[in-house]
Amino acid sequence: MKPAQIVVALAAAVIAALGGCRARSGALKLPPHATVLRLADADDIPTLDPAAGYDTLSWTFEQAIFDTLVRYGEDNVTLEPDLAASWEASPDATTFTFQLRHDARFSTGRAVTSDDVRYGIERVLDPATRSKGMEYYRGIAGAEDFAAHRTAHVSGIETPGPWTIVFHLSAPDPIFPHKLAMPFAAAVPREIVARWGDDFSHHVVGSGAFMLREWIGGQRIVIARNPYYFDHELPRIDAVVDSLGVDSELQWLRFEAGDLDIVAQIPPAEFPYVMKTPALAKLVLRKTTVTTEYLGMNCEMPPFDDIRVRRAISYAVDRHKLVAILNGRGVVAHSPLPPNLPGYDPDLKGYTHDPARARALLEAAHLGPGFTFEIWMRADATVLMLGQSIQQDLAEVGVNAVLKPVAWGPFLETIRQPRTAQAFLYGWEADFPDPANVLGTLLSRTQWGSNNDSFYYNPEFEALLDRAAQETDFARRYALYDRAQQIAIADAPWVFLYYPVVDVIHQPWVHHYILNPMRPTRFERVRISPH
Repeated sequence: MKPAQIVVALAAAVIAALGGCRARSGALKLPPHATVLRLADADDIPTLDPAAGYDTLSWTFEQAIFDTLVRYGEDNVTLEPDLAASWEASPDATTFTFQLRHDARFSTGRAVTSDDVRYGIERVLDPATRSKGMEYYRGIAGAEDFAAHRTAHVSGIETPGPWTIVFHLSAPDPIFPHKLAMPFAAAVPREIVARWGDDFSHHVVGSGAFMLREWIGGQRIVIARNPYYFDHELPRIDAVVDSLGVDSELQWLRFEAGDLDIVAQIPPAEFPYVMKTPALAKLVLRKTTVTTEYLGMNCEMPPFDDIRVRRAISYAVDRHKLVAILNGRGVVAHSPLPPNLPGYDPDLKGYTHDPARARALLEAAHLGPGFTFEIWMRADATVLMLGQSIQQDLAEVGVNAVLKPVAWGPFLETIRQPRTAQAFLYGWEADFPDPANVLGTLLSRTQWGSNNDSFYYNPEFEALLDRAAQETDFARRYALYDRAQQIAIADAPWVFLYYPVVDVIHQPWVHHYILNPMRPTRFERVRISPH
């Protein structure tokens, strides 16, 4: 046997052992010598369909199962080849040509071609898919005609051969390759989607380092190595098993017992103990994120259709107290853009904690003491503590905030519905290093019902976004976005809370678990030593 064939044979043995074989207790049986990365999450995974997923939990597994033309390196935000062997851009940033590698295979063994990449993006652009990634590819020439079913394919996506794909854009977009690193642009096998239809999410097939072996909703997801992955030295583990429905406190207890390999959210109550214990502190990985946590207010729903009320809520909240609750694992936020994102302006002041000013604004808006509204949030112990802190701050200015914790999936679905959630606690981690992915994605009028969950609109803000999006001079581009950001701060659709710093702890036998500021951790290079 050739080395590659040996890899396939070994992987097949693991896959066979993983394939739905469970004891009466429901425990998954694994081969005796299989190397398995054991994780846990509080929530179920919303989806594994790359056209549908737009949250970190979905993306964690989508990027393990699917490949895109390019991807981010492990230690930075630089793009590197994935399905593409190379690429080039025209000087005016309107044409991008990618040459695909010839050895990429889906987990079925079929070769990945340029048509699979085109099909994946066309699925996203098809309104029937209801993909929240549609916005990123509307700039491809012919996208609107395709979405209106006037053409069979997007005219601006050419596939002159099985290993070449060319994108023609309607206007300059210097950051377009970054959009192709998102799971939305993954290569997808048409025949598998045709077979499973709306249930594709539970039967996904991709060309990534792993393949789906089991997904029991609310209990467990298992991914195993893809025997046809183009890098035959990867992945370095046989499987990843993620236990679902496990809150952060139970995760910590299981970690201490050696039953979990990674805890991605150290409970605030345990964090001081961890950092004061040398044996544990050396196992902590820290990531400064490109994330903004905020309290969103629905600008279409009374009383948040009144700018005075939104500003009052912003003045009422004590952000420093929130960071203290998190044991300092965050930086007080003053603007939508986080510090590590290009275009961040450190001179913007935002809102301070000023209860007297908050009361005055509420009185001017004719809202006396006793005003009540709901704050939707993810059902999580840490998020609840933050919500309770905000609730206390608002009570001091005569506002009664009712906390409404729900599961992650229903939360995401609810806040995107018009006139449904008055306010919500949320966070956004940038998908690529450009202000457009925060200001445009979350606050543009074009994103109502998709990602602009505050239903915010300001025509002056919108015009600046349109100008900035096509600007290829990055100094001018960032200046336009900065002006737009100042308008958003003044309009206060969000209470800017904090920029989180993430601390992850791993067992001593886990190696090469790397935190990336732009994406969830990838699993294929993780190694587990005997223990």
